[in-house]
Amino acid sequence: MATTVERRADDPTTDLPYAQDERFRPTPGGWAARAGLVVGLAAIAFWYVQANQPFRADELSSAVIIAIGALSLNVLVGYTGQISLGHQAFIGIGAFSTAYVFGHQHYGFYVGLIAGAVVGATQAVLLGLIALRVRGLYFALVTLAWGFVAENAIFRIVSFTGGGAGAKAPRPSGFTTDKSYLVMCVIVLAVVLLIDWRLVATKAGRALQAVRESPNVASSFGVNVRAYTLFAFAVSGVYAGVAGALFAARRGNVVAVDFTFADIALPYLIITVVGGLRRRGGIVLFALLYVLGREYLPDWGKSISFLKDNAIFVIPALSGLLAILTMIFQPEGLGTVTAPIGRWLKGSRFELHLSGGPGAEGIDARP
Repeated sequence: MATTVERRADDPTTDLPYAQDERFRPTPGGWAARAGLVVGLAAIAFWYVQANQPFRADELSSAVIIAIGALSLNVLVGYTGQISLGHQAFIGIGAFSTAYVFGHQHYGFYVGLIAGAVVGATQAVLLGLIALRVRGLYFALVTLAWGFVAENAIFRIVSFTGGGAGAKAPRPSGFTTDKSYLVMCVIVLAVVLLIDWRLVATKAGRALQAVRESPNVASSFGVNVRAYTLFAFAVSGVYAGVAGALFAARRGNVVAVDFTFADIALPYLIITVVGGLRRRGGIVLFALLYVLGREYLPDWGKSISFLKDNAIFVIPALSGLLAILTMIFQPEGLGTVTAPIGRWLKGSRFELHLSGGPGAEGIDARP
């Protein structure tokens, strides 16, 4: 028979902040306010997309896809502590798998999406088997090598990638316009965020946290380190495969030159780290800022006289400088700004702490 142990009335730990948070429960009005905020923001975003003709929906679709890819990287770096430098292989193989299913097997987009997720999970698990033997810098070198193998070998297989001509991957019916495709990408991102939130809020999430801190200690507490490590890699591969499938359909024609270390692996890693490891809101926010800065700031810079001729070079440098300053003054990333909102939406008190500690969103990091 299970026994529930409650704190005594004179227990000094009842005055601690986390003990007070455990006793706090939102009122029905509080939950209604939370739901109203989410619905209101979604309605405003939907209205803005539909009402503005010059709206750059295609660029925002790119931001959403990058956010999903960065969340994939966050599973490896944030949840398991493994640095991946070859994510162009994860994203690229997922994209080409989707295009292959459409072009060679003549199935629709959604079958290709599932195929990309399955292939992404498979290659991630294979790398996960290596991760069971090496960690840290050694595993980073393994992923770096795998990325270059994909760039220089796998992506050159004409029967798989179409060679220099690329492989066609049209958008699904009903989502052929830029605006409608953005809506679809946002829906997929919402599903990924929901899955990721539930993942870290369960026993599996706590096990992954323990494995990240110390595999030996986790094993001594009965955590199956091998199984949970492979599980994390599989989840990361699924996210990456889905991002690759969306990437392919957004472009319509997938070519190998889109999947390089400089274009995929490095930017995704920067977005994950600056956005905040294990902080989903910060990662999504910085992915949006990254794409908006890349697309809008050069145009804005051209309107300034002394930047007119060099805006294309100065603005990216300014973006990089801002990222460096963020890491210097807020080393836990932008996620420390979004985390209080996330905790409030999940039922906690709203408390603004710009230093959120080592815990992930949804993971109890208290010792």
